[in-house]
Amino acid sequence: MFDRLGNEAIITALDELITNLGIKEELALDDLVGLLRKGDAEGCVQGIATRLGLPIRIDLSYVPKDFRLGNNRFHSSALAQTDSAGHGIEGIVAQVAVPQHLPMWGTSRLHDYPIKVSVSENCHARSDTFVAIVAHELSHVLLACLWSPHKDSELHADLVPIVLGFRKVVRRGRKKTESVTSCSISTTQTTTYGYLTDLQFELACEHVMGILRGHLSHKKRLLNLVRQVRRRLEKAGRRLAVVRDYFRYLDNHRPKSMLKEHAERVVQLYGGGHIREWEDRITAARNTLHSAEAFVQPLNHYTAAVIEQIRAHTHALRSASNDLDQVSTVILDDQRMLRKYVSIMYRLRRALWSHSCQWK
Repeated sequence: MFDRLGNEAIITALDELITNLGIKEELALDDLVGLLRKGDAEGCVQGIATRLGLPIRIDLSYVPKDFRLGNNRFHSSALAQTDSAGHGIEGIVAQVAVPQHLPMWGTSRLHDYPIKVSVSENCHARSDTFVAIVAHELSHVLLACLWSPHKDSELHADLVPIVLGFRKVVRRGRKKTESVTSCSISTTQTTTYGYLTDLQFELACEHVMGILRGHLSHKKRLLNLVRQVRRRLEKAGRRLAVVRDYFRYLDNHRPKSMLKEHAERVVQLYGGGHIREWEDRITAARNTLHSAEAFVQPLNHYTAAVIEQIRAHTHALRSASNDLDQVSTVILDDQRMLRKYVSIMYRLRRALWSHSCQWK
């Protein structure tokens, strides 16, 4: 336990981790808990590693729940279980062997690199606790892959899962409370997994969430822009389709008379490449939209590089939105001009056809 560790030291450690690792939204871990409940501890541990950003291969083995190594019960070298007084009372359910010379994170050598994990046979008994402990243990592996000077730090290993989206499961799994009644006397025993006190854990979570809320606000703004540009693309596309239809009509039904300025504009539209320019601008906006959608839809991890990408996509979408407004306005002006030379019956049939297409 870090009872004497000041809040400032915890915030400093968090900020350093966030600089190096970024922050993740809360991860969906029900599938991992489900795997563990089905007895697939290896699949569960592999999933935890993946969500921590480790492309390693888990080599899992079991030991008896009462296994003893020398004079000590089976335990992890990097985590302790304690009661409310801070005393160790149980064996740890997972132990990860961290090789001395791990490949660096981001290199091809790390992919499928085997990491040995031993778990006790009773690891399925408390799934949330198991996930919390393994996330802590694999955080040492992650820090070692990053060649961090804090790879052996219990404080940093406790904070990594908080930063990388395991906050809820760690909150559920870090404590176990049991009540025992003997001779009409009830005794409650609380086991705490990890090294942070309750106050330190909540402080860390709130600090991370405070930063994450800012990132989520920028993500929401980007998603709103995506929806806005999609609507403007649809509007510009509909108006351009009307102009094309009106031109086809006028090709087959030449008007007997036309205002001079309208005739000059029709000539410009036919030969000046205006329609092709509108198409190109609409296509450019559509490509910008697709790029932003592909980026933001799966987004749940915020690093410095990702935050810069959010800014870049936001700027690009705003420019695309403004350009679509300009194009759409010009197209509408020409649509209204051409409409004067299209018969009422044709406009009515076209309106009915467009309405029926929307409902198909």
